[in-house]
Amino acid sequence: MLLSDPGRFIINALYLVPALMLGLVAHEVAHAAVAVARGDQTPRLDGRLSLDPRHHLDPLGTLVVFFIYFGWGRPLRLNPYRMRTSLDPALVWLAGPLASLLVAIALSIPLKLLLASGYVGFDSPLLQLLLVAFYFTVVLAVVNIIPIPGLDGYNILGALFRRRYSRFFFRVDASRQTILVVVVLVVLFAPFVLRSSSLFDLFYDPVSRVLLGSSLRPIGF
Repeated sequence: MLLSDPGRFIINALYLVPALMLGLVAHEVAHAAVAVARGDQTPRLDGRLSLDPRHHLDPLGTLVVFFIYFGWGRPLRLNPYRMRTSLDPALVWLAGPLASLLVAIALSIPLKLLLASGYVGFDSPLLQLLLVAFYFTVVLAVVNIIPIPGLDGYNILGALFRRRYSRFFFRVDASRQTILVVVVLVVLFAPFVLRSSSLFDLFYDPVSRVLLGSSLRPIGF
């Protein structure tokens, strides 16, 4: 879109900035808060309980948001041996997607009210601002539970089964870079195969139908 429609790209980027600040910060703070609550003070010492985005945003993970509408935060340092039970690390990684889903549910309320009121058009800046934030947080919640290295879903599985299947996780970790390259290529080229604007729409649409009553997407997404 940057080359085909730079104007639309700039408008989308402006809408994505507050969505990024809200969605990614809430996601990362949730990870940190659960870790601290379960006994590991490392995230607190690292400043990860702060709402200041500078403590959470990863440069590359932020940049890619403007191109694929999905990103990631800085890696969270954890010491699982300080936590109360062996299940606590899994709860920490689950907290991020759950927080993103709760933010999406909260955003769906004013969205539905605005859509039902008839006072604003679909192209209204206010409605588009809320819809972009809703889209971003839904994708952040659902995609993150996929068990791919680097995502929360993989970390959850690792927290639960790494000791039992250490050889398997060792092999996956050794191939992490290759796996991530393949995933990026799939995300980039899947729209040409699926005839969809984004692979993430497959994850977004079902949640949007449940929360909004239809698969509403922001203009240009």
